Amino acid sequence: MNKDNKNLLKYLGILFLTVLLTYKLPHDSYSIIEYIIPPIKTKGGGVFYLSGIVPLILFIIGVKGLFKLERFEDNSKLLLFFVTIIIVIPLMKWTIDVSRTNYHWIKDDGLKSIEIEESSISLTGSDDEIVMNVSLELKDYSRSRNEFKIRVYLPENLKEHTGKRFYDLENYYITHNGRRNTSTIEEDIAIKSINGEEEAERLFDSNWYLEDMKYELYNNEEKVEFIQHGM
Repeated sequence: MNKDNKNLLKYLGILFLTVLLTYKLPHDSYSIIEYIIPPIKTKGGGVFYLSGIVPLILFIIGVKGLFKLERFEDNSKLLLFFVTIIIVIPLMKWTIDVSRTNYHWIKDDGLKSIEIEESSISLTGSDDEIVMNVSLELKDYSRSRNEFKIRVYLPENLKEHTGKRFYDLENYYITHNGRRNTSTIEEDIAIKSINGEEEAERLFDSNWYLEDMKYELYNNEEKVEFIQHGM
C-alpha cells in the first residue's frame, strides 16, 4: 500500500472517530464524548458544551489531511469539503446504524432495539390547570413488531411540586418491523396536584429542565429505560 493510500485511510479513520465520539449511546441522550467531557452547568442556568471541541479539532485534522493528499491536489477544496459533509460523514453514521441494526437482529431484541432519538418536556397553563406536553421521537432497530406503554419519570423539582414520581402515557404504542423507521409521539398530561397560584409560579420558575429525566418503555415481557440528561 502506497503512502497516499495509507494517509487516506488515516484521515478517514480520524473522521470516523469524530462520528463515533458524537454518536449517542444506546438508551442515553449523551454521546461518548459527553461522558468523557460532561457539559458544565452554571448557577444561572447556562450550559457549556466543552465536549464539542475535541470532535471539532478531529474533524479539522481529518478534512485538512484529505486536502493534502496527492489524489485530491487538482480538485476543488470547497467541493471536497462539501463531499465530506454531505456524503462521507452521513455514510459513516449510516454504517454505525446498520451495525447496530444487525446486532439487534441477531439477538432478536424486542424493546431494547427501540431508541429515543429526541425527547422534550414542556409545561403550559396556570394554577387552575398545568399541562405537561411530552414529545418523543422513536427509532426502531428491530426486525419484529413491538407493543409497549411509556412511563415518564419526573425530575426532582417536578416530583416535589406534583407529589408524583411518574406519569404513564395513556396510549399503547406499536412499532412495525423496525428497519430504523422513526415515529413521533405527542401527548399532554394534566397535572392536578398544584396548590394555588404561588405554588404554580414556583414550579414554572424552578430549574426542572436542567435535571435528568427517565423514560421507560414496558410491556408484559420486558422493560427498558432511557436517560434524557438535563440541559
